[in-house]
Amino acid sequence: MQTIFISPSDLAFLYLESPWGFHQKYRSGIKRPPLILPKIFNVIDASIKLKYLDENMSRVCSDLPNGILCSADEWVKSKPIVNDKHPDFEVIIRGKIDGTLKNVDGTYTVIDFKTTEINEEHLQKYIMQLSCYTYCVKYPNSSRDYKLPASDKVGLFVFEPKEFSIDYNSKASLRGKIVYKEYDYDEEKFVDYIRDTIIPLLAGDEPKPKEDDPLYVYLKQFGFEYTEE
Repeated sequence: MQTIFISPSDLAFLYLESPWGFHQKYRSGIKRPPLILPKIFNVIDASIKLKYLDENMSRVCSDLPNGILCSADEWVKSKPIVNDKHPDFEVIIRGKIDGTLKNVDGTYTVIDFKTTEINEEHLQKYIMQLSCYTYCVKYPNSSRDYKLPASDKVGLFVFEPKEFSIDYNSKASLRGKIVYKEYDYDEEKFVDYIRDTIIPLLAGDEPKPKEDDPLYVYLKQFGFEYTEE
């Protein structure tokens, strides 16, 4: 039995961008050059969380959810997901949660903070990440792994900067709208996706790269060509 540990971000981004690159990473150990993101995004997201930690967000703004912002910053690991047609493989989701909302009924909603454009097509990718984390806290790999009574929702606090200003004391500020986007956590759909799409991909032969795959386009400049064995 081969156990494959998959990160939520790779399911949300790498797989959608390149099944070829996804297969290479998790079956052959060939990793793509890391994407370097500007530090400022992490600073903004962390500052929002720190500012309102342990606050009921509905008291901060009536448009925000009725839940207490809790810090998680915990590594999580799920129980294995298997596919009977590929008995030699199992997938375990492993990643780190940013935060949760404690709801009035005692459940917790897995949430994240993003500084980005409020665009549904773009935000949909983050739902996969949050679904991964929710599955992990509901079904931890062992009694030692982080567990929570998770709700049937996932949420995103999205900050979309619109204007910049500097005051007379040379203090600068970035202003914009923050919205809370809540989505259903569809556990059946998530498990089916891992079992029926991801596991067959990893259990099979290396797929052909798409012509618009960014890394493939880059490598072709140096004469690289994909050939099937």
